[in-house]
Amino acid sequence: MIEQLVLNSVVLGSTIALMAVGFTLIFGILRIVNFWHGEAYMFGAAIVYFVSVRLGISYIGALIAAVVAVGLMGWVSYGLVFRRFHGNLLGALVVGIAMSLAFQNSMWYALGARPVAIPSVITGTVTLFGTTVSSERLLVSGVSILVILTLAWFIKFTRLGQAMRAVQQDSEAARTQGISVRRIAGLTFGIATGLAALAGGLVAPLFHVAPPMGAEPLLITFIVVILGGLGSVMGALVVSFIIGFQQCFMAAYWGSEYVITASFALAMLVLIFRPTGLMGHE
Repeated sequence: MIEQLVLNSVVLGSTIALMAVGFTLIFGILRIVNFWHGEAYMFGAAIVYFVSVRLGISYIGALIAAVVAVGLMGWVSYGLVFRRFHGNLLGALVVGIAMSLAFQNSMWYALGARPVAIPSVITGTVTLFGTTVSSERLLVSGVSILVILTLAWFIKFTRLGQAMRAVQQDSEAARTQGISVRRIAGLTFGIATGLAALAGGLVAPLFHVAPPMGAEPLLITFIVVILGGLGSVMGALVVSFIIGFQQCFMAAYWGSEYVITASFALAMLVLIFRPTGLMGHE
């Protein structure tokens, strides 16, 4: 029982991390909160559905199409809208909510009133540490962790990644060094929304696809980045797995109806003693 919950927690934590890392990257560089991040998650799942089920293309091809399409959507939305709101939390909040509602309403027409399903990508089970886990959930976790590690390598060792870190730490100083803050911000927005789309596309075969499906992941992501510290990528990673464990164990022993409430209570408790989050800074 414990081993099963631990494995489920790792799966949940890894998918939360895909959402949370992108969300906190946007805040760290643009100093705004992207409230249509949940719709990027939903678009990822919806595109996988349309491409794989309606068009008959392979799941992998559909997943790649979802990440690229939503990443481009994020890049365009930055260039057309969000670049005007650097550091303007309230303005970006209003615009993000408006875009979220517009995107969600558009998908009601595209998907219809009823949730739709995507056939399982891989069947069977695997035995790990004396417990059984579905191959599909193991695939989701493995891909998520691989992508997170690749992103960490990209940010730390590539020139673009180092430029992103420089802009996050001090955009004015980065600009004086010849770094295009606008280009880096657009790239960050595209990567972040692409990660959210990847998370949605990965879990789509496990759940039904519907327009409101991004609301709860967005709420959990918001809790994670507040707990980890707004702008802290490492904080988002660590807290994603903490929240994954908390939610899985609470759902198993006390019921799923208390999971979100307990997550908010944990966030409130941490912020009372450390207002900047576990790994955040002033």
